[in-house]
Amino acid sequence: MTPPAVLRSPRGDVPRGAVRGRGSRVTAVVGVAATSAFATGGLLTQTVVVPMWRGMEPVTFLTVFGSAGPATGATLLPVELLSVAGLALCAGRAIRHRTPGRVLWTVACAAMVLTLLLLPAYFSGANGALLDPGFPPTAVSDELALWHRWNWVRTGLALLATAASVAALVRDGGQPGRATTEPGAASLR
Repeated sequence: MTPPAVLRSPRGDVPRGAVRGRGSRVTAVVGVAATSAFATGGLLTQTVVVPMWRGMEPVTFLTVFGSAGPATGATLLPVELLSVAGLALCAGRAIRHRTPGRVLWTVACAAMVLTLLLLPAYFSGANGALLDPGFPPTAVSDELALWHRWNWVRTGLALLATAASVAALVRDGGQPGRATTEPGAASLR
């Protein structure tokens, strides 16, 4: 009897032991889409929202941030978590099956994990301070400048994760866990 690792699918292109099929592809596409959505949210925040905040009077900003800050977090956090989960599954599958895109999946996953770690490392404390009714309006300008810098780090990591995950998806032929045998054999079928 032939060992399962050597058996081939009916098409002959994927070892039967490899993760393949619609579930793997859906996970990859959802992971890439969530990562892209999170990066887009970061870019929008950096290029539109933060400049608008910085142009406000400090007292007005604190009032606006009291509602916009938590709403933004409540919108982006689930997308960020979905991205991390999807990329972790893809990276795990790609590593297990030694696909050509495994390093790219791992880079994408690591970058998004770092975005998540920035929440307790900086953003939870900073956002909590800005939401505190006793936060001094005179400190708003400095705090927003620091917030803006840290959010560029987070946005940059999300953009890196997006680029790496798209490249990994293409390199692995549309699904992690599927080793392509031909260079450029990418397909999103």
